[in-house]
Amino acid sequence: MQPSRFLRQTIHHITMTSKPPQKPAKEKRPPLTHFLCLPLVNATSLPQLETSLSTFKTSIPAQDDHGPLVPAGALRPVGTLHLTLGVMSLPTRERLEDAISFFHSLDLLAMVREAGRRARFSTTDDKNSEDKSEEEKDKEKNKEGGTPPFTISLESLHALPRARAATVLHAAPVDPTARLYPFCEMLREKFLHAGFLQGEVRHKAAGEEGPVPRPKARPLLLHATVANTIYVRGRKDGGSRKGRNDRIAFDARDLVAWYRGFYADRERTVPKSLQSASLGDGGSRGYPFVWAREFPVESVCICEMGAKKLDSVGDASGLNARLGEKYAAVAERRLDFGY
Repeated sequence: MQPSRFLRQTIHHITMTSKPPQKPAKEKRPPLTHFLCLPLVNATSLPQLETSLSTFKTSIPAQDDHGPLVPAGALRPVGTLHLTLGVMSLPTRERLEDAISFFHSLDLLAMVREAGRRARFSTTDDKNSEDKSEEEKDKEKNKEGGTPPFTISLESLHALPRARAATVLHAAPVDPTARLYPFCEMLREKFLHAGFLQGEVRHKAAGEEGPVPRPKARPLLLHATVANTIYVRGRKDGGSRKGRNDRIAFDARDLVAWYRGFYADRERTVPKSLQSASLGDGGSRGYPFVWAREFPVESVCICEMGAKKLDSVGDASGLNARLGEKYAAVAERRLDFGY
């Protein structure tokens, strides 16, 4: 029995108008408004960083007729240098106040001491000191004048995401006490678990039971950015090729190799030439460039996203002109602990 004409038309209409099930739209990431960081510019580091950044700028090789290898717009003003611990989305005043209140509730001194304990435990020579109670160790510290602040140096040069096609160049902090990294990890974990820092979330598989997975942070990379091509987005330059997201990328292999083995002597007073830092050498012979030597890390801050240009008009001290730009801090905690 043949179906009626009306039934055939109805079936055809349903077939033509029905759509395959659509994939669920990706959840939009919340806008990033603030970040947790350790500022690196102070009275001790500023003159050193000014000299080093000037040296770096003049040492960037040219690309025939296409300008410098690293675009001038990518170089970061000295006032922006910091170590980022994590980024936050605090879009409302209430959310910001909650984050600031949590920040001020943390016992930073205890965290610094715990970082020191972990650093001591990680070295073979000091493992026997674990037999002492924490109270005894605190008494010893008080006799010595309290918990000393972090004193670090900024050294060498590294590239992200890779040296062959770099978009970011950065220096690495060097802490002879090995306390800085575990302290930063602990501080970041506290902010992450309190729900303020953005972290990677593993979504539950279909049919998976149990609680929603907690956010997990990526491995912490402490770095001070000295150049970032995101600030020259869309620039047409025949000498630099575009990377992902239309960002300019450049081959930084020779430059990175040079700065990793910048000095010929252990005292780091005799610089080598760029030609000596060939790809074959790889910078293995020599000593890394020092951007700033033995300066204190004085504070930890919550800062607003987006560095602000500083007005040098009416600034009698001339500091604003030297810094160029700066991130506005909405909350700050000192790390010297009265030492």
